[in-house]
Amino acid sequence: MLPRRYRLRRSKDFHAVYQRGNSFAGRYVVLYLLKGKGTQRFGFSVSSKVGKAVVRNKVKRQFREICRRYRSRLQNGRDVILIARQKIKGIPFSEVEKDVIKQFKRAKLWTGGAYGNR
Repeated sequence: MLPRRYRLRRSKDFHAVYQRGNSFAGRYVVLYLLKGKGTQRFGFSVSSKVGKAVVRNKVKRQFREICRRYRSRLQNGRDVILIARQKIKGIPFSEVEKDVIKQFKRAKLWTGGAYGNR
């Protein structure tokens, strides 16, 4: 589980990232990024168009696990929102993970280390 201090929780924070941040679109994920203060914070958004609650919750769990796994390799002081696209439904975790990491690299969040090494 991603610790609470690393999560975006207030709608005010989400709106700030959407309005003032940059976006990077991938095949399964859209990443919004805003330079913030202090530690990294992550937010997740999965529309009801993706599927019913069980599917949406699974996607959010996958996003949380990816962020927990690679948090140490990302730049500090950034607010990041991951938005699931409709295509994500039924895609294996490894494919989602690759797409998210690709967006981290495009956004220049990735600070180092090879992808395969955990």
